[in-house]
Amino acid sequence: NKSEFVSVAAHQLRTPITGIRWSFNALLDRELGEINSNQQKMLEDGLKSSIRMIALINDLLNVARIEEGRFGLRFERQPFEVVMQGAIDRHRKAIDEKGILFFLDIQPGIPSLDIDEEKMNIALDNIFDNAIKYTPPGGTITVKISEEKNFVRVSISDTGIGIPQNQIGKLFIKFFRAENALRFQTSGSGLGLYVVKNIIEAHGGTITVTSEENKGTTMLLAIPIPNH
Repeated sequence: NKSEFVSVAAHQLRTPITGIRWSFNALLDRELGEINSNQQKMLEDGLKSSIRMIALINDLLNVARIEEGRFGLRFERQPFEVVMQGAIDRHRKAIDEKGILFFLDIQPGIPSLDIDEEKMNIALDNIFDNAIKYTPPGGTITVKISEEKNFVRVSISDTGIGIPQNQIGKLFIKFFRAENALRFQTSGSGLGLYVVKNIIEAHGGTITVTSEENKGTTMLLAIPIPNH
């Protein structure tokens, strides 16, 4: 009953908030006339708040689907590096705006994987969002993709605030946020990595994390290579 309520409430909220977002966009695009600098600042703040709300609603919907067993996946064999490049392209603007250095290292000849592209995009977007959010300007994010035994292994490393050692084990629990993350960035639902873990495991893979506070975090994904 709880999951059904969350699902219904989130669906009902998403439509009006999406409408609000488009209204802010229309005003910022000057579709209804010119705006002054103070008005632009207020509209930009409103747009950012509506985007955060939509992200929260999407997290709630994904969690409800997982708990109800409705988080179905549709697999298609495709190159993982193409999916990864799409995620990088979606976050390139935020990376550049924050002055973060980005490095990509892909081993040649990575085999194709059975992937639900929509769900994998959700997982990668959550990981990149965290890496960008918690890495100070001038830091680095490094992505490495390699083949090892029967898995494609992906590491996404940042030089951000890291995670206290005594809290790493709680990282994939619903609503959990590390103490230093709460101090650094007050917004956040604590649902993203719970969703990520379920998506990677639904692909038959695993996700682990290594981190050191004030030095950075590395997310390690291992996704099985399909039998031919």
